[in-house]
Order: sequence, then C-alpha cells, then structure tokens
Amino acid sequence: MNDLPNFFAVLGVIFVIAVIVLIILIIITSILLYTIIKKKKIIRPRTTLFLVDTLYFPLKRLFVSLNLDESVVDQIEINIRNKILGEEYFSSNLKNRIVVFPYCLRSTECKAKVSPEVGVNCIKCGKCKIGEFKEICDQNSIKVFVAPGGSFVKRVLKKHPASSVLLVACHVELNEMMRILSTKKIPEYGVLLTKTGCIETDVDMDLVKEILFEVR
Repeated sequence: MNDLPNFFAVLGVIFVIAVIVLIILIIITSILLYTIIKKKKIIRPRTTLFLVDTLYFPLKRLFVSLNLDESVVDQIEINIRNKILGEEYFSSNLKNRIVVFPYCLRSTECKAKVSPEVGVNCIKCGKCKIGEFKEICDQNSIKVFVAPGGSFVKRVLKKHPASSVLLVACHVELNEMMRILSTKKIPEYGVLLTKTGCIETDVDMDLVKEILFEVR
C-alpha cells in the first residue's frame, strides 16, 4: 500500500512533463505556421507536416480561441502535401490519373443517378461544370468520379490501385482525403473549392485542367 502514493506521484510527474512537451510543440508549430503565412514559404515541409498532423486538433482549437481562421491549418497541410507529393503526381502517366469531385459541386437540379460503384453517374446535362470537364476527360481516357462521400475514394482506389489522384474538395474534406491517400503512398494533388457551403459549390476548373494535364 505504501507504494501507491509513489506510483501516483510518478504518474503526476509524467503527466506534467507530457503537458509541458505538448505546449512546447504547439508553440514551435505555431511559429512555423506563422512564418509560413507571413513569408508564404514552406519551411522544413516534412517536419512541419508531421507536427501539424500530430497536433491537428489542438492547433484548430487554438486558432478558434484566438478568433483566427481555423481553415488555415488545413490549407497549410494541403499545400505541404502538394509540395511533397506533387512531383510524383506530375510524373505519373496521364492515363493513370483519376479526378474526384465532391458531390456538392453538382447543380441542385442534377438528375444523375448515384451508385456505390461509380458515385454520381454524370449525364453531362450542362447544369454544372462537371459535364464539360468530363467530356474532355473521356476523350483522353481519364476517369472522373463525383464522390457521394469520403469513403467512396477508398472504393475507387481498390478498383484502380495504380492510379494517381487529383482531388477537389473543401479544406476539411480535402485535407482528410489527402491524409488517407498519403498513408497509402498514392500519388495525389489537391485543389480547394473557390466557393464552399455544401450546396452548388464552385472550383476554378481552368486550374483543375491545368493540374490534370501537366506532366513533368
């Protein structure tokens, strides 16, 4: 029984040390993020990405508590992953690339059917930007998917394991999908929506085309 107080004392010390280490890491990561935002230059990308990934939720809460835009955390992660993984994506075979658009990019008048295998089966009705883009991709044998959910991307990659992926989504969804794909060592590149809101969102389609067809 005498050992019990000693055990809790040691546990208390470990907890205090862990909290101090966490605070130090958050401070270091915050400084890195501030530098990236101010200088618009990614410093030590792999180290920064590891720290931001590890401290993702504490950093988001910190940004909210300081009345800062928490989406900055996601945007920085996306930019770093594009920088680190971009070369592998751009060097991939064009015909092995697939494009994944979010469900919310469709028009509210969209009549296309949805299936678990292909997602939204675009009928190229012209009521949103996807149809015209898909027509171009069809001519170049590039697969285009409109994902009804985040798990859909995993199903697509099971059928097309050799693919490299161009992802389009809002900052939260895009960051989450890029995290998943990066752990699987899949070449990827992410493009953020220019208008969010979950209904009739928008993206710079010229930028998407440029990134899709660029080969290095």
